[in-house]
Amino acid sequence: MLKNLIGGLAGRLKKNEESQADEIAAVEKELEASPVKRVAEPETVDQLPPTLGFVTHQPVMDRQHRVVAYEFFVKSGAAAKGSKHQDFDRLMLTTLQNMEVFRLLAYRRALVHISISSLSEPLLLQMPAKSVIFVLEPDPNEPVTAEVMQALDALRIKGLRFAIEPAAFDAHVLVERLQPELFNRMDFMLLDFSAPSTRVLAPILDQLPRRYPNARWMARNVGTAEDLDVCLRAPGSNRFALFHGPFIATVRSLESGKVDSNQTRVLQIMRMLRANAEPRELEAQFKLDSVLLFKLLRFINSPVNGLARKVQTIEETLLLLGRETLFKWLSMLLFTAKKEDGTALALLEKSLIRARFLERLGAYRGNKLEAEHLFLTGMFSLLDVLLNQPFPDVLDPLELPPTVRDAVVENKGMFSPYLALALACEQGDDQRINALCKVLNFEVEHASRYYIDSVVWAQEVLRESEVHNDVEAV
Repeated sequence: MLKNLIGGLAGRLKKNEESQADEIAAVEKELEASPVKRVAEPETVDQLPPTLGFVTHQPVMDRQHRVVAYEFFVKSGAAAKGSKHQDFDRLMLTTLQNMEVFRLLAYRRALVHISISSLSEPLLLQMPAKSVIFVLEPDPNEPVTAEVMQALDALRIKGLRFAIEPAAFDAHVLVERLQPELFNRMDFMLLDFSAPSTRVLAPILDQLPRRYPNARWMARNVGTAEDLDVCLRAPGSNRFALFHGPFIATVRSLESGKVDSNQTRVLQIMRMLRANAEPRELEAQFKLDSVLLFKLLRFINSPVNGLARKVQTIEETLLLLGRETLFKWLSMLLFTAKKEDGTALALLEKSLIRARFLERLGAYRGNKLEAEHLFLTGMFSLLDVLLNQPFPDVLDPLELPPTVRDAVVENKGMFSPYLALALACEQGDDQRINALCKVLNFEVEHASRYYIDSVVWAQEVLRESEVHNDVEAV
C-alpha cells in the first residue's frame, strides 16, 4: 500500500541531498542494461513562472470509479525550507495559480491542502469556491481556538468549502470539546487507509453513523480492491462519496479474463492496421459496428487536435493523418468500447495523461516519430489492467515498435526512463522525479508544467468527445 502522500506538507520539505544522489545513481544503474544517452540541451527553453517544486496531484474517484476531482499538494521546494506554515501555503497557492490550475477546474474539482493557521490568507478567496475544497491540516504551533472557528465561519459564508482528516488532529491541536464544532463545519471527512486497519479503520468505521451522521467521507490511499470493498460494505458505507489511491490499477475490471467483443474487434483492426491492410478492409471491419466508427471519428475530430476540416471516413483519416496517428486514436477505443464502465474510463484518463506527457517530452526534443511512439507507450502502459491479460500476451499481436514494447513490457530501452518519469509524477515521488529529470536533462519545473498541461489536455479530449464525468455532485 502506498505511503501517506498527503500528510502534513511543511514537515516533509527538508531535502536530503545524500539520498537524492543515491536515487540518481540507482536510476542510472537501472538503465545500464539498455544505455540511454543524455540528450543535448535545446537552444531555447520556455520561460516558466517561479514555482514551489513539483506540484503533485492524485485522481479522486466517485463510487462508480469515475474521476471527478484531483487532490493537490506540493512535496518539495527550497523556497519553503524553514518557513512558517502560512508562508508555505501562500507559496503553494501562488504556484497553483502560476501553473494555471484553473484550466483543470473547468472539468474537475480540486482538493487543496492548507494549514488551519492559513485561514486568514487572502489567496483563499481567489480560488474558485465552487471547484475547490480546502483540506485543513493541523498546525502544532497554533491550536484550534474559538477565533479559528470564527474565521472558518466567515469563509464558509463566502462559499468556501472544507474537509478534514479527524485522525490528524490530536488533543494538543484540538481540544475534545471543540471537536464537534470543527467537524460539523466540514463538507468532507477524510479517512486514510494507509493506517493499520485494526488500530484505526475498524473503530472509525464502526462509529461513523453515530458520530458523524451528516458527513460525507473520502477514503484516501485505498491500495487494493479489497480495501475498496471495506469502504463500500462497512457500517455507514453509503456516506463514502470519494476514493483516492492506486486501487484503480489493481481492480479486476474483467473478472472472467475474457476480452469484451467490441474490444476484440478494435484489437483486430489495430492488428490489420499494423499489417498495412487496405483502407477498404479496415472500413469493412468498422461496418460490423458503426458505433465504433462514430466514437473513433469523434476522438479524431475533437477540436483539441486542430484539424483544418473534419474527417468522415477511414480512408480520409489515413490520407490526412497517416497510419501511426490512426493507430494512436484507435487505442482510445479499447477503453470506451464497453458501456458504462467507470473503471475503464478512469484507466483511459490515466493513460491519456501518460501518453500526452510522454508525447510532449518527445516533441520537446523535436523528433515527431519518437513523440508518436512515446504517446503509444503511455496509452498501452495500462492495457494489461484494462483487458485483465498479462504482458506480453496482450501486446505481442499488435506488433508495436520495439522501443514501445521494451518500455511497457520489459521496463527497459530508450523509452523506459520517460515512462518511469510519468509514473513518478503520478505517485508524487520527489526523489525519483528529480533523478529521472537529471537523466533525461529536463528541468523539474518544466516537467511539472508539461504534466499539468497533459492533465488538462486529457480532460478536454474527454469532454469534447462526450466521454466525461459528472462532477456537480462533488
